Amino acid sequence: MNKRRIAAPVRVYRQVADDLEARIVAGEFPIDSRLPNERTLAVEYGVSRTCVREALLAMEISGRVSIRVGSGAFVLPPSDPIVTDERSPSEILEARLYIEPEICALAAARATDEEIDAIAKSLQMMREEQSMGTESEQGDREFHRLIAHAARNSMLYDVLVSIWKEMEDPMWQALQKHIRNPSLRLEWISDHDAILVALREKDKRKARAAMKAHIAKVTDTLQKGKFL
Repeated sequence: MNKRRIAAPVRVYRQVADDLEARIVAGEFPIDSRLPNERTLAVEYGVSRTCVREALLAMEISGRVSIRVGSGAFVLPPSDPIVTDERSPSEILEARLYIEPEICALAAARATDEEIDAIAKSLQMMREEQSMGTESEQGDREFHRLIAHAARNSMLYDVLVSIWKEMEDPMWQALQKHIRNPSLRLEWISDHDAILVALREKDKRKARAAMKAHIAKVTDTLQKGKFL
């Protein structure tokens, strides 16, 4: 089988999405038909399955496909296009994996008792959001922001805030819609508990490891979790 090869600049997922959309326009995939599964598309394009997922998320945002959990991505009738070229979820998580564990280690060494109490309150907010079934991530966002504030490095704080700002964009929100479920959120709350314990113990090594393990788990969900 001839593979469709994509050049490898920054937004590979966007190139895959553009090519798939062109194939839809050309009639290769009729309206209401199901696109090939992510494994097949990954082989065709010579990219990772994560990249294919991000391409399909972008196409969902643009109104070209409907992603049905457990069934696949189905072609929709043409509509006014919304072209997205945002930083992909995998880029965001990669940046967080490199930056946040070190921020957390600094916070373990520098946070005051009052700051740790504030971080604990944000974790309680996460629990309340979970129990109410809300899709809000305010508690999660505040938890990470307060840790960065307690690290007392304004440059790192600004970097983290900019990363979390990217998570307000449609690509990240579309991903969350498809992978978010109560059991997964409970796992993430448990991860945050471990981070908080390390902060209270002022253990830099444990704090770094706990934050790294949490972000790695989120990344693993993106790479392996089933939403198609």
